[in-house]
Amino acid sequence: MVKKHSMYVLRMAAILMITCLLSFLLDRCGIGRENILMLYIVGVLMVAYVTNGYQYGIIASLGSMMSFNFLFTEPIRTFSISRQDDVIMLIFFLATALISSNLTVRFQKQVKVARENEQLARQLSLEQERIRFAMEKEQMRSRLLRSISHDLRTPLTGIAGASSLIAEKGNVLERENIISLAKDISVQSDGMIQMVENILNMTKIESGNLVIEKNPEAVEDIISNAMINVKSRRQNRRIRVEVEDSVFMVPMDGKMMVQVLTNLLDNAIKHTEEDGEILIRVTKEQGKVWFYVEDNGTGIDVNEKDRLFEEFVTFRPVSQDTGKGIGLGLAICRAIVTAHGGTISVENRTEGGARFFFSLPEDAS
Repeated sequence: MVKKHSMYVLRMAAILMITCLLSFLLDRCGIGRENILMLYIVGVLMVAYVTNGYQYGIIASLGSMMSFNFLFTEPIRTFSISRQDDVIMLIFFLATALISSNLTVRFQKQVKVARENEQLARQLSLEQERIRFAMEKEQMRSRLLRSISHDLRTPLTGIAGASSLIAEKGNVLERENIISLAKDISVQSDGMIQMVENILNMTKIESGNLVIEKNPEAVEDIISNAMINVKSRRQNRRIRVEVEDSVFMVPMDGKMMVQVLTNLLDNAIKHTEEDGEILIRVTKEQGKVWFYVEDNGTGIDVNEKDRLFEEFVTFRPVSQDTGKGIGLGLAICRAIVTAHGGTISVENRTEGGARFFFSLPEDAS
């Protein structure tokens, strides 16, 4: 505080000294005393501007009046005043200087308060944004837990029912019934494995721990592994594969890319009739490898197209037997493809159904 006060005193003294020097030069140039008084008023305003407090303006006003009296009123070089007009002029000068400095200091304080209010408003806005983000995150977590509990309960109930029936009445059930129950257990188990895999991958993505390890992988092997993953859920749906070359290698994380194709196939199965057809097509174009997953199902609602790749976005499947899911599959696809340096999108086919397609760089860069 003492250091700041000393700094303000030095500023005030410097301004008053400069004002006196300039006024002396103006007087030598024949400038009238009325104009020189304006220079002193400017000096007082500058003191009020570069300091903080009414006392500096008052001191500068009194000092300027005494300096003007000493230098420019008769008798010169004294503090006496012989003319009544000079007394009135100095009184008006002092009043003007005091009012001007007072207004300047008040204006400075208002500016400071405005800046503090602006900073406080910005801090409040950031705090509100943080609270809103935390609330949205909590709502998302609650929604995820509800979805997981619901979607895990359904296959677990089916698995528990089928296994209990086999355990209790296996000796009297026909072989075909036992095989059917075992297939149901297999389908429900595959769905649970896929769901858990998606949850684990999304956890890695959100925590920033998703690591992509690119190695040359055969495209047909990736497609074959993805088809195996959905084999138990495809039922009577046909999956056709068209690869531009018989076999070619693409740098990618094989396990992650199998997950992408598995999720896209699973999505196509959910939105395609049981006797429908799904096409997997792979082509090369301008240094990129394009993967297409097409179906002849219900297509995409244009109003929901932009939201498809967001988390927890789900839509009603064609068959209730395929399950609805927790809405992580397409969000994971986008994250994995983007991490590979590619892009993913979706469009409706003119002949009906949807077409998901994504690109991967043909080289490892």
